[in-house]
Order: sequence, then structure tokens, then C-alpha cells
Amino acid sequence: MNNEHEIFRQVGYIQQTLSQDKKPIGVFIAAGCPLSVRVNERCDCTDKKEYSDPLIPDVAGLTSLIAKQLTSADKKKSSNYDKLISQMDSDGLKEPNIEIILSQIRALKQVAGNGTVKEFTEKDLIELDELICKTISVLVDKLLPNLETPYHGLAAWAKALDRDKPVHIFTTNYDLLTEQALEEEGCLYFDGFIGARKAFFDLGAVEDEKILHPRWARLWKIHGSINWRLDGNKNIIRTYEKDDKQSYLIYPSHLKYDQSRKMPYLAMLDRLKDFIMSPSSALFIVGYSFSDDHINDIILQSLRSNPTAIIYAFIFGELEQAKYEKAIRCAKSTNNLSLIAFDKAIIGRKVGNWTLKDHEKVNDIPSEIVKFKKETVDVAGKATDIYTYELQLGDFKLFGNFLKEISATKKNEHEKGSE
Repeated sequence: MNNEHEIFRQVGYIQQTLSQDKKPIGVFIAAGCPLSVRVNERCDCTDKKEYSDPLIPDVAGLTSLIAKQLTSADKKKSSNYDKLISQMDSDGLKEPNIEIILSQIRALKQVAGNGTVKEFTEKDLIELDELICKTISVLVDKLLPNLETPYHGLAAWAKALDRDKPVHIFTTNYDLLTEQALEEEGCLYFDGFIGARKAFFDLGAVEDEKILHPRWARLWKIHGSINWRLDGNKNIIRTYEKDDKQSYLIYPSHLKYDQSRKMPYLAMLDRLKDFIMSPSSALFIVGYSFSDDHINDIILQSLRSNPTAIIYAFIFGELEQAKYEKAIRCAKSTNNLSLIAFDKAIIGRKVGNWTLKDHEKVNDIPSEIVKFKKETVDVAGKATDIYTYELQLGDFKLFGNFLKEISATKKNEHEKGSE
């Protein structure tokens, strides 16, 4: 017998949890989220279909663009890039993405010393690392096109409630889209840095973030940011200035290859672990395929240590895709990790299709997050309507609208209560 998950009940649980102001609530946004913001709309006159491009490409798209740009860059550096890719292919690392490539460069740098490793000098590897990070910075340094994006929905929700516990926003993205939305919505936030012109990273303030007022959202950028730099004095700063003497703090892997980059990375991971370990915490994950084993380990170990915590991980599309194999394994091994796909879900370790006992209730589910198809079939000589349901919270655009609707509802309730 196949398991089934009642879609109206689950949406109610999710909506109720996101409306809480007494318990720790967090949102984890990853590489899939910027794909929901579309730009360059155009029409193909042959079939009348409209197309648009993502504001920022996913990891695969980013890898392709970087390869093209490096090919047209300095011949020596592009030659080193091609040589590295060829060596990785020979070692069995077929078609590596840019995160794996950076990890390989930094692993080789650790052992190069004053000599060479795989025909690379330490200088070659440093230059290649810097060139890739600068290219990433250019490609992801984009602005949200308007105030109606899912990032603004997230920011509006973070600001809406008068909370006893602050909202925590975790991200593996290096872009500044979350910061832009928080600022445009007037949502106060703390990201571990103190100051304005060249804000400095304050580990003590990060570890003592609980002393800040709950009105301040927390923003933890696990893989660094395009505006984080390591200056000539080995200080970690946040700045928009371009300076060749400063190196970018972008680290898309758990490889901690020197103390200066190790410190902010571990501090961000500690925030994630500390949050999940908080009593009755709830974390909502969007745009993450569970490809980072180090983050997965922290999530699973923390959930097992804290049975009062719960995580809802929303993924884009159908459940049984090759790219979600790790996500499925994680959800099947942990009771308090629910994996929510369009067509199915894993809840309490059980895989099941979405069902809705009373179809009319689909009209009571907000933000058009539920889609359905109707098929009329013959059952014992009687025409019967059969519905197939999808829960599309894994689409960050719809998730942002969902959050925005929750924030508007809570605001209206607050205004009525103060009359």
C-alpha cells in the first residue's frame, strides 16, 4: 500500500509554523533561489512563447560562463585552467562544477609549498583562484529588478512580526540579493560585520548575537560573499571597493585551507548548528539539493540530537530525480526532516503522493502553491473525477509569495488588535 500525505494538513502545519513569533524560525536559501528571478523577457515569434533568463545562473550555468570567460582571458591563466580540468578528468572527476574546481585548486595549494604539484606552482594556483573568484564576483553582482521578487517576500515576512526570537536567514549564495531586499523592505539585520566604510568581521559579536534585539534578523552567509575581502593585514572586511591587494572570501566547499578563511566559515556553520539545536526550532530550506556533505552532516547530527527541531526542505520539481538522491537519503534517515517535492514528499521517513480528501479545500490554500490536474474516469459505470495534486513550495517565487501573504495577514491581525 502506497503512503499518502494530506496536502491541506501539511500546508496548515507549515503556515502555522511560519506565523509563530515565540519560537526560533529560520530560512535557508541556496543556489536554486536566484533562478526564480527572471530578466530579459522576450517573445519567440514562431511559436508565441515568452522566454526569460535567470538573474543569476545556477552552479552549472556559472561553471559554463566561467569556462568561457577564462578561455578568452590571459593565455597563461586560461592554459592553467584547461590543464587543471584535463587533470581532474584524468583523475575521474568528470565535468566538475566551479565549486569542485575551486576545492581542487585549494587542495593542491595546500601541498605545493615552494615546489610544484601536478605541474602547478603555488603562484599558479593562487592566480587561478583569484581569477575565478573575480569572475564569480562579476557574474553574480546583480541587482533585483523590482520590489516584487521572492527575496522581498522573505524580507517582508522577516520584518512583519514582533518576535520573541529573531529570524535567522542562512545562505550558501555569494550574491547580495538578500541584503538588497532586506534593506529595501527596511528590515534590520546583522551579518557578523561591524562598521560602514570597511566593516570588520567580529567573531565575538557573532557568538554573542543573542544579545541583539529579536527585531534584528540574522543573515549568515555560509560560503562567503562577493563583498567580503581579506586585506593586506589579514583582516576580514566587508567592502564594495575593488582593490587588487585584497583577496575575495568565497569558499564554496568545506575545505578550510588557511586560518584566515577558516574562521568566518566555521563561525557561519556554528550559527547553523546552534540554530537547529535550539529548542523547538524550525528551519525552511529552499533551493538546496543537499550536495554539500559537510552541511548535510551538521543538519542531520543536529536534528538527531534535538528531536524538538524540525526542518522542511522544499525542492523544485519531482522527487525522484538523480540530483536529489542525497536529499532523499537524508530525509529517509531522519524523522524530523521533511522533504517536500512537487509530486511527493518524505515525511516521517515515509514517501507518499500528495492527496486532498476534500477537493474544495484547494481554494483555501494561499498563494497558488498547489496545482492540480483533473481526469474523468469510468468507475463502475459512473463518471468520476480523479485529481492529481502538486505542492510547489520548492519554487522560490511561490514560496516568497507565500511568506508575503503570511506577513500581510499578521500585519492585519496586529492592526485590528491595536484598534
